[in-house]
Amino acid sequence: MPAGHWDCPPNKISIAVNEAHVWRTSLNQDETTVLELSSYLAPDEYRRATKYHRAVDRDRFIVARGVLRSILSTYLHIPPNELQFTYNQYGKPAISDGQNRCALNFNLSHSNDLALYVTACARSVGIDIEYIRRDFATLEIAEHFFSKDEVRSLKAAPTDGMIEAFFNCWSRKESYIKAIGMGVSYPLDGFTVSLAPNAAPALLKVAADEREPDRWQMYELKAGEGYAASLIVENPPVTLRQWQWIG
Repeated sequence: MPAGHWDCPPNKISIAVNEAHVWRTSLNQDETTVLELSSYLAPDEYRRATKYHRAVDRDRFIVARGVLRSILSTYLHIPPNELQFTYNQYGKPAISDGQNRCALNFNLSHSNDLALYVTACARSVGIDIEYIRRDFATLEIAEHFFSKDEVRSLKAAPTDGMIEAFFNCWSRKESYIKAIGMGVSYPLDGFTVSLAPNAAPALLKVAADEREPDRWQMYELKAGEGYAASLIVENPPVTLRQWQWIG
């Protein structure tokens, strides 16, 4: 299990084929940093940013996308504002083939004021971070979105561990559907993950293919107090490196 320690990245960074790199950043950046990151965005991304009514939401979107471009440019040696993305039918972004000679895959997630990113070569990855809200972690929501096995596990969790178990489940399920590139179009009750506070993070069962869990390794990430976060990586094993993005 990765520790809660996040290293400062070296000046020159590269990624090996047997590695996955996870990056963390705060979305609350100073005005100068927000302005610089806004210059990295493509015109359509900047238009999306301007549609936010609240300045804090606009700035957090700019930081989330700008930092993504900054991270990817580090690996690809392409200026951040020149990176081009393609999107699958479910909206999952990827680096355009013409710019991606190292087969770099990535995923990102943000919640409240933190964002996480993951990069890996020639393997699918999914990441999710959730700000823990006690009012959201209800059995009613679980019964609507979780598999029957997950609901049973949640009900069996100790009272003081139910909120942790709920968000373990939520973040792990989100990481998987993001990794396979289908997002919320994939039925959330069609697969099962571990969720008990003392259970190792794992994809346990996929109704459509009993062999699917063997293809993935799941990790719990210690992103910060008050957050639950999960990472899933295709074709393990991999070595994880955790970096703190510094503007």
